[in-house]
Amino acid sequence: MKRLLTAGLLVLGLTAGAFAQALAPTVNVRGVVASLDGNVLTVAAPIGTATTKITLAPNFTVQYIVKSSLAKVAPGSFVGAAAVPQTDGSLRALEIHIFPPGVTPAAGSRPYDLTPTSTMTNGSVDTIGTTKVDTVTAKTLTLKYDGGEKTITVTPDTPIVTYEPATAAAIVKGAHVNVRATKAADGTLTAAGVNVGKDGLVPPM
Repeated sequence: MKRLLTAGLLVLGLTAGAFAQALAPTVNVRGVVASLDGNVLTVAAPIGTATTKITLAPNFTVQYIVKSSLAKVAPGSFVGAAAVPQTDGSLRALEIHIFPPGVTPAAGSRPYDLTPTSTMTNGSVDTIGTTKVDTVTAKTLTLKYDGGEKTITVTPDTPIVTYEPATAAAIVKGAHVNVRATKAADGTLTAAGVNVGKDGLVPPM
């Protein structure tokens, strides 16, 4: 009986640990590389002297963020759209990310930290239309995902980017990076990958 109770408590402990890990908050760390010492990445803030340390996974991945265009988007493309609401209730894109074929991360729409009201919608492009924004011709992308859809207005000056494979050699001092990190209860940050702006590109996300 004692052995069964101990085993039961162990299972509960593991379950609680996994649950706590699943609920661990994630943060976007944006800035420039100050250093990479082993698997500890130090990111300097874009403005000021603050730095952030992130412990990267032993097998961390690296990918370049590169400029692209809406000409690369077609129905069926999987994209991410950071956007803000307009006065008429529509969404206007702050940036569009074109994911490589077969890559479909976190489909859905959720709050995003670019502005107090911004959202990030990841989904498959259903339709592409045309509209006017301040007398300028713009595009509309209707993104579909399980449980919903959003229509995003994309103006000619909206940053459009995509991704290319890279290695740790891309993480050089001064390179612009964006890291999606997990924040532990003690405030330490860990991450499985790093996004690096290629050829000096400042990642819009």
